[in-house]
Amino acid sequence: MLKKALAAGFGVWVAAVSSAGAAWAQADVYPSREVKIVCAFPPGSGADVWVRFFAEQARPFIKQPIIVDNRPGASGLIATTYSAKAKPDGYTLFMHSPTSLAANYFMFKDKPIDPSKEMITAATLLKFTFYLTVAANRPWKDVKDLIAYAKEKGDKVSYATTAPPGQLMGALFKEFLQLKAVEVPYRTGPDSVNDFISGAVDFGFLDGVFSHAQQRAGNMRILASGSKERLSAHPDMPTLHELGLTGLDVPGFFGVMAPTGTPPAVIEKINQIFLDVVATPASQEFILKSGGEPMRLSAGEAQKRFLESFDEWGRLIKVAKIEPKG
Repeated sequence: MLKKALAAGFGVWVAAVSSAGAAWAQADVYPSREVKIVCAFPPGSGADVWVRFFAEQARPFIKQPIIVDNRPGASGLIATTYSAKAKPDGYTLFMHSPTSLAANYFMFKDKPIDPSKEMITAATLLKFTFYLTVAANRPWKDVKDLIAYAKEKGDKVSYATTAPPGQLMGALFKEFLQLKAVEVPYRTGPDSVNDFISGAVDFGFLDGVFSHAQQRAGNMRILASGSKERLSAHPDMPTLHELGLTGLDVPGFFGVMAPTGTPPAVIEKINQIFLDVVATPASQEFILKSGGEPMRLSAGEAQKRFLESFDEWGRLIKVAKIEPKG
């Protein structure tokens, strides 16, 4: 009996060592073939701009072909589910906002996966927030003027959103101020431009890539940001929190995720690749121009930040009184 137990124990040990050895061997050659990077939004969207930029910047470090696979739909749930169910070998990566995954988990009744259990955040790229914007041809020069208008017009006022962070920011804005404004969701930021300019929609909560590009083009005006603290890219831009909407803090970060089960050594390789990517002058300039702030965390820190944000977004969605959609 003892001999059988020892033999069984030795067999388990050999299997564990073999498995660990295989994982490290895999990491030694990773990446050795094409890497797919999944994007949850369509070409031309703010997220797509970020994904394609970082995919291009990663080419010299990955030294293998990289393809961007756009899988839009259901506020990112389609791409999230696809990425979580991919083979956990590091060759299918999901470049997205982990905070948006948390938002989706609490904003939808249908939960095809639990990203806090089925996805790992391997690397971070940048911190970001969404922005309160109006068309440049509208009269409001500051948040105070816009709020006065919104209160006067009641449910005749509308606002644009394009993604979960903007949806949450808009819902908190309404809840804190007891507004009756009507949300108008758009597939991407560019889809909303004509409605902004024509006055069909009054204001919006939009991503930094789109908002800053439209402001530079003279089409829009950014009134405030949605994070508690000002980002270093725009130290002169006020936040809604400091303008009196205390507690309106919708911070986000963009990162690189992989399915749970991806070997730790491969996760570390991915992390190092994107640490190097974010450190390049081109990435630093791009991130600041997009209204973000470079973010370089270890793999362990990145996953910790994801799990913390998961709980925080669950709390904020309750505060905003957002009813989960079917």
